[in-house]
Amino acid sequence: MRLIEARTLVDEQRITFKEFYGSNIPDYAILSHTWDQDQTKEVTYDDCIAGNPSSGTGYDKIHNTCELALDDGIEYVWIDTCCINKSSSAELTEAINSMFPWYQQATVCYAHLADLDGAESMKSCRWFSRGWTLQELIAPKSMAFYDRSWTCVGSKTSLIYKLSAITGIDVDILSHDAPLSSTCIAKRLSWAAKRETTRVEDMAYCLLGICNINMPMLYGEGNKAFRRLQEEIVRSTYDLSLLAWTPPTTTRGDYCGFLAESVSDFKGCSKMYSVTDSLLDEGEMTITNKGLRIKASEYILKYARVTHRYAVKLDCMIPGRSGIFLSIPMRKIGPNIFIRARTVDKAPSFSLVDLSSSGFNRLRTFTLLSSLPPARIPRQISSGDSPNAVSSSRFTVVQMRLPAEIAQADTEISPVKYWDAEDCAFFGTRSLLQYWGAVRLSNGVVFLCFWYRKVNDWMFRGTLLKTESKASQELTKNLFSVADEFDFQAFTVMNLLEAAQTDMASIPVVTRNGGPRWEVQIHQSREY
Repeated sequence: MRLIEARTLVDEQRITFKEFYGSNIPDYAILSHTWDQDQTKEVTYDDCIAGNPSSGTGYDKIHNTCELALDDGIEYVWIDTCCINKSSSAELTEAINSMFPWYQQATVCYAHLADLDGAESMKSCRWFSRGWTLQELIAPKSMAFYDRSWTCVGSKTSLIYKLSAITGIDVDILSHDAPLSSTCIAKRLSWAAKRETTRVEDMAYCLLGICNINMPMLYGEGNKAFRRLQEEIVRSTYDLSLLAWTPPTTTRGDYCGFLAESVSDFKGCSKMYSVTDSLLDEGEMTITNKGLRIKASEYILKYARVTHRYAVKLDCMIPGRSGIFLSIPMRKIGPNIFIRARTVDKAPSFSLVDLSSSGFNRLRTFTLLSSLPPARIPRQISSGDSPNAVSSSRFTVVQMRLPAEIAQADTEISPVKYWDAEDCAFFGTRSLLQYWGAVRLSNGVVFLCFWYRKVNDWMFRGTLLKTESKASQELTKNLFSVADEFDFQAFTVMNLLEAAQTDMASIPVVTRNGGPRWEVQIHQSREY
């Protein structure tokens, strides 16, 4: 850690540095400030090495900080403008990743509010709108605030309720009475939602300490930096509040990915809290080349207008609404692959949804896409239809029409990964040419079907099975208890069916625009 020798600067008007490592770092004071909008007025490390500047706005900040430190009995000072050699990418990366602990371990932090005329106008200060100063407010325990003339207007302790009101940060977080880790990720990101940085990438980099993660700096990556930040958060903790952001109202389309484009998307999360234990909870979350592979509660919610919609429970709540969890509506677009969807109401939006007691949940492992897949025109839609992320991802579809007296919630499905509860349909992708699906109705009857490509045509076969015989019962057990776990392929199920000596009934094939799509209507009858 490179520190300024405060006494040398005050006595000899020279900026000199001394480097310390590990446990040998002495007591030091640290400055929190906003850079001059004309950054050439700031004193950099290169300026100090080249000729020891001794005048100007930037120099005055350094000199005044050193005087304050000496008055407090502190011999060393750290200031970001001149203590980092920014021409070294390795040193810059190390400094940015170390910034939070450096402010946290400082004996005292002096916050200079250059546009402050008095404590009453503190809220409008530029210092409260900048990205980097967020961690500089949270990390230090001892902190003193100074106005433009370097007059002290109060300490962090004396101003703590005003600081909390301005920033939205809980008092116990500012006072260090509660650890930062006690606050969910979404709430922490909400504190930065209205802040800005000069460089786009810095809006992500300034949050490393707040989120307790490390990552390399890649200036030039633009908004990808915030995507990388979220991915690093996923790697370090299981906190589903990371998904609790809300896209801007200007967002077009019915679907979007599960990772936010900007920290401003978290502005509505300031009251949120998590009710899960990231270490002991059964849930898991990892990053893949598709997005987030997650083990969590998958709900199927029932609505009046649209029969069903999938949702993922976030294990997050809002104060005053005990027992009500927040969830994200989603659509299945592939085998256990989902994208975020709008709500199902008169004015569909990407808002979070209270978990309905009419829904039922399962703890499953599935994938949430980080962003929408590239648009493709599906083969199975007619020329009059409008393709979207759902229809373009499905190469084959078997639409089920159940009897009105049999609720979908009372059925059992296999394989689940190729079943869409919202559309009440099995689907297939381009990767396979053989598929199968089975539905066990509440009356015990099983519908089993196959669809597969034969030369240039698609074939569909299906039958209703009684489960009275021992052979049928064994087949049913394999279909609904074993098939999902061991990923049974169509030929395996065909062999099981043949072994059960069950005849298949033929159902006519329906095709649209050269692509296979079938609709199956199941009727109740006295025979079953």
